[in-house]
Formats: sequence, C-alpha cells, structure tokens
Amino acid sequence: MLPITAANHPTPAQVPPASPTTSSSPEADADVSPNAQFPFGIDLSKWNTSADGKKQVNFNTIAAHQPNVAFIAMRAGISWGYQDPWFSYYFTETLRIQRIPMPYHVLYPGENATRQMDNFFRILGEINFKSTPLVLDLELDHGCSIKTITHTTLNAVNTITQRTGRIPIIYSRAQWVNQFLSVPSLPPVHWWLAQYRFSLPYPLYTPEYPSPPALPAGVYTWLFHQTTQRGRSIGASAMHYMDHNRFNGTQAALAAFAGAASAQTPVSCPLDGVPCAAGKTASQHPSAPSAQ
Repeated sequence: MLPITAANHPTPAQVPPASPTTSSSPEADADVSPNAQFPFGIDLSKWNTSADGKKQVNFNTIAAHQPNVAFIAMRAGISWGYQDPWFSYYFTETLRIQRIPMPYHVLYPGENATRQMDNFFRILGEINFKSTPLVLDLELDHGCSIKTITHTTLNAVNTITQRTGRIPIIYSRAQWVNQFLSVPSLPPVHWWLAQYRFSLPYPLYTPEYPSPPALPAGVYTWLFHQTTQRGRSIGASAMHYMDHNRFNGTQAALAAFAGAASAQTPVSCPLDGVPCAAGKTASQHPSAPSAQ
C-alpha cells in the first residue's frame, strides 16, 4: 500500500506477465481476469489525490465501474501522530456510494502500540464498527527484532478486538511475515496478503496475479488478496496506477463478513480479558473451512 518506489517494491512472484493493456475503453473494464469469481476492491491513500487537491478521487466513477468495486480500503493514519488528510473524504464517499469501507493504519513496530491505536481510533471517530472491518498495515520493520514486531502487532490486534468486538485484518505479504513475525504468537486475525506479477514498464498496466496468494508459514487460508499495485486507476486521475484486490468468497459472503461483528468475537481469557492466542480463526487453523 506504500507508494511504488525501488525501496519498497515487493519481490514479485515468478509468474510471467499476462498480456499488457493501456486501453481505457469500456471493454477493458470487463472482468476478464483469472480472479473474476472473487469480489473486487481497491485501496486508497493521499497519493490518489493530487498534492494541490484539484484532482480528487471521483466516487461516482468508482460506483459506475465494472467490475463492480465491492469494497474500498483507505489509509486512516500512520503510527501515533499522522492522519491521512483525505481519509474522512474517502470514508464518507465510500458510505455514500454504499460500498464496504475498510480503514487501515500503518503500524510502526518500534513505537508504543497503545499510542498508535489511540491515534487510529481518534481518526476513526464515531463510526459503526459492526459494519467496518479494520486493517493493520504491516510492511515496515524499522530494524526491529521479530520479538519486538510481534509484541507490537499482538498488542495492536488485542486493542482493536477489545474496542470493537471484531477480529482485525492484517495486511502484509508472505515473505515479510515469514521474516519479521511470529504467527503462532498472535491472537486471532484475518489475512490480507499481497502478491503480484512482474511489474510491466510504465505506462503499461500489470494484470492481476491469479489468486490465491502465497501464504506465510502457519497461515492456512486468506481473506483478501492484493493482486496488483499497477492496476488501472479508477476515478483517480492524480495517479496512473491503483492497487487492485480480491475477497476470498462470494459477494454475499463479503457482505456477511463486513456486518457479522458478533460472529467474529473470539473467546477472551478470564484473567486479563484479552483474546486467547490459542483460539485461531479460519486464516490460521488448518482444519477450519475456507472463507469460500
């Protein structure tokens, strides 16, 4: 979800690129990807709006787009002090066009988790958590140890679950998780994993990677897949590219997931009230059914 640079570009999967396209015709918007059976979504941050604010994201264009944009993630903030200046607009507009909003917060592993989550919830304000899945963006290690990164992540996950009654989503990629995170030490979470094809040169769009994404060790299924970071921009002329994503299930399953807060509440430990780490979700337990 970070802006594309040589420093943060994920290692691509060893999959040859599909036929490139630069077309903006209606036919090019038809869902002909290998992931057409999965509900489609996008994610946004301030980078999708011009610095002067003159080129804003047009949510009417997003609403009219085919394939249907079923969910929209938007960056809320970073660490304990930063708020994305366009979060409120993105969130409000997503609700206006009746799409599922998924606010995400970038976690700094070396900073206090409670302060970071206080910032996240300050930005979110009085939203309806029963219909708003929350996401932790894990892409940065800042030179921290696995122990430190896992501890910060665990505390952030527990804070979200305690304050909302919902199990949060972790956005990352398998290679990063395997290198920097101890999955068995985490409380229940859902997984949103990035995996792409080799990036085609500008101005070509890189087609979606066929789901499923690679899974980290100890993770047995995925809920969301970020399939390309060089997809066609939808309603956002400030950037040529946009992240594209898929949900692992049907449209009905996506709607149920977004609104089924009570069904996702994990068992809490009677001693400290935090979710029991042993109680794994479908994304972590090998015998659990797929989200499909």
